[in-house]
Amino acid sequence: MQLLNLKSKTMSIHIPTPTIHVYKELNKGKYKITQHYKIVEVKNGVSKLSELLNISKNRNFAQSTPEFWLKIKQGKKWSNYITGLFKIHLKDIYKGDVNKRKHLLIFKFNDKANILVVYYFNNYFTNDLSKVLPLID
Repeated sequence: MQLLNLKSKTMSIHIPTPTIHVYKELNKGKYKITQHYKIVEVKNGVSKLSELLNISKNRNFAQSTPEFWLKIKQGKKWSNYITGLFKIHLKDIYKGDVNKRKHLLIFKFNDKANILVVYYFNNYFTNDLSKVLPLID
């Protein structure tokens, strides 16, 4: 009887450089549960999101329990929610995804929540954020 000698191979997964979207809050304090943001800068490619974002507090209408929900502007209307913003172990940083876990999004708010930076990892998703968090400024 011949035995096969199988060696385990570790796969190296390439983490793409994220497209970084920097947004500034509009109409600060105008709404209690919703904040609107306008894009001010895009780094590492072209924008993957809309010029305007709508971030609203979770009001527990869905089965999932994110802290916030994200809508994008489509023409003159807001989209349906495209992802939830789920809290992670770091302060003011949240994770989400689009297209059924095809693209990972990391959201970083500054201390005053008037600046939002969205890191969009195109065609990449993982639940293990240890590899992507070092890329977050």
